[in-house]
Amino acid sequence: MSLYFSSRLPGGADNGEIWVTTRPTVSDPWGEPIFLGPNINSSAWEQDPAISADGLALFFCSTRPPGDWYDEGIWVAARATVSDPWGEPVRLVSPVGIEGREESPVISTDGMVLYFDSNWPGGSGHWDIWQVSIEPVVDLNSDGIVDSEDMCIIVDHWGTDEPLCDIGPMPWGDGIVDVQDLIVLAEHLFEEVPPVE
Repeated sequence: MSLYFSSRLPGGADNGEIWVTTRPTVSDPWGEPIFLGPNINSSAWEQDPAISADGLALFFCSTRPPGDWYDEGIWVAARATVSDPWGEPVRLVSPVGIEGREESPVISTDGMVLYFDSNWPGGSGHWDIWQVSIEPVVDLNSDGIVDSEDMCIIVDHWGTDEPLCDIGPMPWGDGIVDVQDLIVLAEHLFEEVPPVE
């Protein structure tokens, strides 16, 4: 089991950074904290790490560019397996397209809802708790409908780690294109998908 946390422990920079400690069982003591390194941590402030139930997505807050101290955003990094290194973090775009800070991400156990707090306008004027759905991208060829052509794209990439087709069981996939991805696609067959604006 793993515990991800933010700290100013020696070995990192002066700002808060993300670390992890592990232990084999709940009866064992926690191991030495491990600095997650420069891919997750930057010269900016990183905090509020939240790991997905499958251990393949790490959500956290950062003031790294393009943000600043007053524009803290939520970032996510993914990995193919729990023993792989974390990939390059990506900033999540504000779903309502308004200025504000987002902090304290928490991902639901099924990976389909992200909870966070924000001082977005439109709330109470203070820090409010918000939620947003995380939907898998199932229109793989962007033709506006989920159909047999999308299924063929998955089959063409069967057994690979192609991220376009790796959509299940969580929206960020599990590192291999397989039956889990077909199951997710089948749940959306013949749905019309609005174009991305």
